[in-house]
Amino acid sequence: MLIGLLCLFACLYTSKVEDSQTFTCPVSTFTSLTIDTHNGAVTATAITDTIASVKVTRYAYGRNKTDATNQLNQITIEDTVSAGSWSLKANFPSTAKPMGALMDAQVLANIRLNISTSNGNVTVSGIAAPISVATSNGDVILTGTADDAEISTSNAKVVVQVHSGRIDINTSNGEIDCDLSLLPATSGANLATSNGKVTLSLPPDVSAYITATTSNGTVVITGYSVQYDEKTQNHIRAKIGSGASPITIITSNGDIIIQNRVRAVKL
Repeated sequence: MLIGLLCLFACLYTSKVEDSQTFTCPVSTFTSLTIDTHNGAVTATAITDTIASVKVTRYAYGRNKTDATNQLNQITIEDTVSAGSWSLKANFPSTAKPMGALMDAQVLANIRLNISTSNGNVTVSGIAAPISVATSNGDVILTGTADDAEISTSNAKVVVQVHSGRIDINTSNGEIDCDLSLLPATSGANLATSNGKVTLSLPPDVSAYITATTSNGTVVITGYSVQYDEKTQNHIRAKIGSGASPITIITSNGDIIIQNRVRAVKL
């Protein structure tokens, strides 16, 4: 059904138009940024400039250029700053014609991020403030981030490279590869997916209590001295160090690997 609809759209709407506009805001006027779009990738990168910016690229398809342009003009962007929060929201008309908006943000590292999109990847680099990401049918990649992070997607993988702080990841039909350079005491990690492998890399001095469960897979901890309270092929409850930080991992049809990030790099 879905494939048939996509083929129908491809035959009916063959003309594409797009445009770009950059929105700016002084970094002294806001502490959080909210991005809300649809059918578009979102990137957020840390900068040290005094002016933050978000480049918005709108696109739309139509039967011809005029039709596509008419559709493009119906996509509006709300740009507001209120109570220390900067918000950019893409509004779309009710139509079956394909259209979307991509957003590329350049902000200070200490800006809190709230990102919502669909059918698009989300990439965040260098942000050291709370991060909330919600997308669907799109990968999520975090690189060099810190503080609390909440990630939700579907039918896509999640890759976290060198994160420091609490993290919650939920996806489906996709792998999770999460590298934590620091997990403070009592700060937890929750990783959940289905039909995907989960790899969690932890700092060598981590203190954690781990509960990990899979079906049709195995659970392995490597690179640590481990005290097991329960251990089977597909389920463990185990303590590393004093067990200060709670870690929960759930998947199906995939292995779970919990490893020492320093030893993993050396290998």
